Amino acid sequence: MEWIFGTTNLSELGYLIVLEDYLNAPEKRGDNIFIPYRHGRIYTKKFYDERVMSFGLTVHETTLESVENTLDTLKMLAGNGQQTLTAYMNNGSIRNAQAEIVNDFGVTRPAPLVAKVTIDFLIAGAFMRSATQETNNIVIDAAPTTETITNPGTVEEREATIVLTGPLQNTVITNSTNGVSLTYTGAIAAPRVVTISVVAGEYVATDDLAANKIGQITHSGSEALFVLDPGANSLSIADDTATTGEVDINYYPPFL
Repeated sequence: MEWIFGTTNLSELGYLIVLEDYLNAPEKRGDNIFIPYRHGRIYTKKFYDERVMSFGLTVHETTLESVENTLDTLKMLAGNGQQTLTAYMNNGSIRNAQAEIVNDFGVTRPAPLVAKVTIDFLIAGAFMRSATQETNNIVIDAAPTTETITNPGTVEEREATIVLTGPLQNTVITNSTNGVSLTYTGAIAAPRVVTISVVAGEYVATDDLAANKIGQITHSGSEALFVLDPGANSLSIADDTATTGEVDINYYPPFL
């Protein structure tokens, strides 16, 4: 595998090994509900927490100056804050995560021209995501329109971008696989477009004229506006117009 942080190939700095394996899953956070005078607890859904991915790097140079320069490069990477950590997987796929270098490097010097360091990457968003976007373009020409879309990731997608292109009216998108539904109440005339997405952790909805449309959206079945489970998802889309309108569901699949 090959790992890139920002624009720096980590393997070009020295011999790189993975210490905290990327194949592990992040820990979950949240607790079941404790009720006095009752056995056990009441289940509540848990969510994945941020994770740390650790690498060991052995720097072996021909001069002391080169060793110092390589360590300075690492310090510069740590000082640049959050950047894209890219993994070129053994299966040919590419995955990205927003990460920052945290913690001390723990530098040891087993020989004058050798330095061993530990690089800890904190991934606040918990997941790595495919570099290839999944796009699902559904023409709403029947009431309801049914479609099966597949999430190739290993965890549910809660931040898909949903684009509604008119003519549409009172559009209800239901995922019968998990019981989650999203409703847009009102009319979207052609060629108007409403985009529902996540910006800085907040759900937003605006049309192509920059008007705020979040007040016209309701949802049920989840805390998220819409959820795609890993694997196949059976969708049913109801609409009062059902002619040439379109619902697009786009996302970068998440991986534990």
